[in-house]
Amino acid sequence: MLTPLRAGVFVFLALLILSSAILLIGNKDFLFSSTYRLKADFENVGGLNNGAEVRIGGTHQGTVKEIDLPKEPDGKVVVVMNLRSETRNLVKKDSRASLKTEGLLGDKYVEISFGSTKAEAVRNDETIATESSKDLSQEASMLADEAREGIGAFRDDMEALQSNFLLRGFFQKRGYKETSELKENAISRLPAEKPVKEFEYDTREIFDKADNAKLKNKKSLDQAGKYLEENPFGLAVISDAEAKGDTAKDRVLSEARAKVIRDYLTANFRVDDKRIKTMGLGKSQEGEEGSRVEILVYSTKRGTRAAQPSAKASD
Repeated sequence: MLTPLRAGVFVFLALLILSSAILLIGNKDFLFSSTYRLKADFENVGGLNNGAEVRIGGTHQGTVKEIDLPKEPDGKVVVVMNLRSETRNLVKKDSRASLKTEGLLGDKYVEISFGSTKAEAVRNDETIATESSKDLSQEASMLADEAREGIGAFRDDMEALQSNFLLRGFFQKRGYKETSELKENAISRLPAEKPVKEFEYDTREIFDKADNAKLKNKKSLDQAGKYLEENPFGLAVISDAEAKGDTAKDRVLSEARAKVIRDYLTANFRVDDKRIKTMGLGKSQEGEEGSRVEILVYSTKRGTRAAQPSAKASD
């Protein structure tokens, strides 16, 4: 008696499980629902499979029934879809089908947009228009490019922050990253002969603050700029000397100020920039008072030969 009972229970449970599976599969593929068929033409379906979901408004409302290759090389891939009949009031002739991916690495599915209120309803077996979608590899490549750009921008910002932190007392937004740049056009000593023209400025009149190299009164330098533009010369030396303070610190500050003045003159006046040099003197000589800038102009005959590059000088 027990054996037939157990067998009957086993058969009943097996039929129940089988029926549930059939219902689940049927509901997923809408085998037991009224459906209609739509088509959409794509250039490339990029991994879409038969049985994939068709979503309307983000919800599962159909399945991909077939994927047919074109008959000619210039044709399109035809995706055949079965949709629930209840969606006919949403899918219209102006609806668009597009390929989507569940996340970055998920399954492909078809998304159909809502049609407009006044558009005609679609007929069974009709083909609707499609929208091109980005390929997964393209999206990944774009994300990688954006990440690289972000990292590069972050690195540049960090370098700029470091430079500004270390040098902002001297340069304040002048853009100098290394003190070695201040010596690009520097000379170690002046020519032996006397200059043919001299311009002298109090640093307090032309610089923003006592501890930086930001120009505040650029126009005061125009007289020297016009002279260099209108008169032939062999060499012009821009020198800066600071009144007091640490010698090494003031040397960098004076070099920066001389370079800033040189940059202004070469950018705003038609002069031979190869003949304009800089010299940072650091602290002023004993007996001299105040911080000052001098622009010394030498003749065309001997000036360039007498100047010595700063690379030969010992700092």
